[in-house]
Amino acid sequence: MNLSNYHSHNGPCQHVRDDAIPGPLNLTTAGVWTIVRLRRMAAGLHRRVAGVTLVGCQWTLWQALVAFAIAAGEVRSDPGVSPPAYRVETEGFAAREADIRAVLDSAGRELWRFFPDYKIEPIVVTRGHSGPITLYRRNERGEIVMRLDTEKTYWAQYAYQFAHEFCHILCGCRDGYQGHRWFEETLCETASLYVMLSMSRTWKTSPPYAHWSDFRDSLRDYVDDIVSKREKIYEIYADGLAEFYRVHQPELEADPVSRELNGAMAIVLLHLFEAEPEHWEAIRWLNSTPPQEGDTFATHLQHWHDAVPPKHQPFVQRVAGLFGIPVATD
Repeated sequence: MNLSNYHSHNGPCQHVRDDAIPGPLNLTTAGVWTIVRLRRMAAGLHRRVAGVTLVGCQWTLWQALVAFAIAAGEVRSDPGVSPPAYRVETEGFAAREADIRAVLDSAGRELWRFFPDYKIEPIVVTRGHSGPITLYRRNERGEIVMRLDTEKTYWAQYAYQFAHEFCHILCGCRDGYQGHRWFEETLCETASLYVMLSMSRTWKTSPPYAHWSDFRDSLRDYVDDIVSKREKIYEIYADGLAEFYRVHQPELEADPVSRELNGAMAIVLLHLFEAEPEHWEAIRWLNSTPPQEGDTFATHLQHWHDAVPPKHQPFVQRVAGLFGIPVATD
């Protein structure tokens, strides 16, 4: 079958190998966790003095954002929320299905809890080798095919990639005109950051396994490492997101999966979703009106605004405003 693919990250043959974790972490190995705990102690000290010793604009603002996220920690994933329906084909992952599902269930709940009445098709998670990807077309069983390009016990990679791809599914990703696909990619990059930070809070008290609770710091460190590499964020800090979009619009339309650009914008959007996570539900209507050739980004946002329930419209207006785009409200 000739399938049309929905490629995320750096395209079908380039995978951003998120390497914040230097090697597979066997969570049952006491020796490894001794090293991890020692590293956490040193990292914790650095975090406590980050505002004094690290004066870089990007890192200082990121630390403030993370502090805000922790302060807003009352909004947590309910372990009682059923995860979305999916199955895992374990071939090639070199990890136990139960452990893979424990991580993916945890990641999925952080978003799924905001979609109480959303019906999606069943998902199958398989091993990919050319970057994480969600296929447009269903398999012979009518399942959405999600491929994760990770293996063994790189649990942070599993969570990060699954959150990104699950976001595409929640957005109702579809084939067709791709001129504004960069915006969906940015939202899904935001979802990965949001999910990882939320998991780090949830796992403090409700980890999938009791002995995984200390791994919450690795989830947080994983996000810290990714954000610290998004050097384009300096442009947004200096000029604002609207100007950033205006300058980079041709690049975004030509390469919608540019992680340098998407990743920088995601840091900005993360603040909105951390403050009001209930508005994650709004993304289910992002593609309710399929974009057409020649549609402007303003048109795309207007369609999104008009499709969401009234309770989400002010949030969409705020998102559009960050890009310097007004939307009609009547």
